[in-house]
Amino acid sequence: MNLSPLKKSPQLSAFLTYVVRESLAGRGSLLKSYTIATDALGRSTSFDPATDAIVRVEARRLRQVLQQVYADPACPLAVRIDLPLGRYEPSFRQIAPVPDGSSAAGADEQAEVQESEQRYRALVEASAAVEWRANPEGALTQTFGLSARTGLGDAELHGFGWLDTLHPHDRAAVEGLWRTCCESGTPLDATYRLRHRSGLYRWMLGRAVPLEAADGTIREWVGTMADIDEQVRAEEAVRTSEERLRLAMVAAEMMTWDIDVATRQVSCSEIGNQLMGVTNGPLEEFLAMIVPEDLPAVLASLEPAMRGEGAYDAEYRILDHQGRLRWMSARGSLVRTPSCGTRLIGVACDVSLRYGGPHRTDDRRLSA
Repeated sequence: MNLSPLKKSPQLSAFLTYVVRESLAGRGSLLKSYTIATDALGRSTSFDPATDAIVRVEARRLRQVLQQVYADPACPLAVRIDLPLGRYEPSFRQIAPVPDGSSAAGADEQAEVQESEQRYRALVEASAAVEWRANPEGALTQTFGLSARTGLGDAELHGFGWLDTLHPHDRAAVEGLWRTCCESGTPLDATYRLRHRSGLYRWMLGRAVPLEAADGTIREWVGTMADIDEQVRAEEAVRTSEERLRLAMVAAEMMTWDIDVATRQVSCSEIGNQLMGVTNGPLEEFLAMIVPEDLPAVLASLEPAMRGEGAYDAEYRILDHQGRLRWMSARGSLVRTPSCGTRLIGVACDVSLRYGGPHRTDDRRLSA
């Protein structure tokens, strides 16, 4: 078995080692030209796959070398690594030993290909995704499911006719991005609104990858469109709700805060600058602003709350960064999450108007 091409090319060896390691670690779908170039081939972080074809060139060389290795009748490798055209995530296949006097039947290979195609089609149908193919210049040549979604015939969609189904505000940007991808050979990843046969527009996630010929040129493009309308609208609703809450809290001069129980670090919303002159820092620095007479009552509520023994609820005076006395009211509760650990989160607001408003004072007055 001749492995000399791999041994003589550290760059090919690094390429193969990297993509196999990332795939086995469950990160195969994240393999892109940029990560391979910067993590495996020594390119700088300024690497641009649109102007530097090193990854595609090395991928083509690696495919050729692997074919040469596996073509050797003496190749003893039971598990073989393939780098599919148009992708950088490797696939693995086990080679069953062939009994003496027999060879792999071409009919069996053809049946396996057909079965794989059937599985792919079933997956597309089950995911309600649209599958399409385009020539090297980006003109659609075949679609699966797009006519049913848009209500248009193949003749209207093929070529660049599908662009007319996009929302007018998205069309120019998507067309420009698609033409750039076709010129540079970089995969497409875009979101846009597609006109449904009902006349309504729905958000779609469009993705496409190039399939290369043996000489490294693009043979065709294969892509999908997935309906993400519900996800996009849900995210918009959350953002709208969060913005309304933010505006309401600003109008009420209410501050949000949280304390990391493990580190005792405090983070406050922006209004903390107005109320205290600070938004982040150690808990002890915030406690130091509290009038000494009020601190014991605050700690009596705060410390048990940080242990999960009840809610935090306190009203107290602080001496702010401008030397003014303010009355504050704060409430909070403990939250445990796998990603953020244990945190005490809550809200606080200035209630000085109940006591005549904030005013300047000195230490003698505070202790009186």
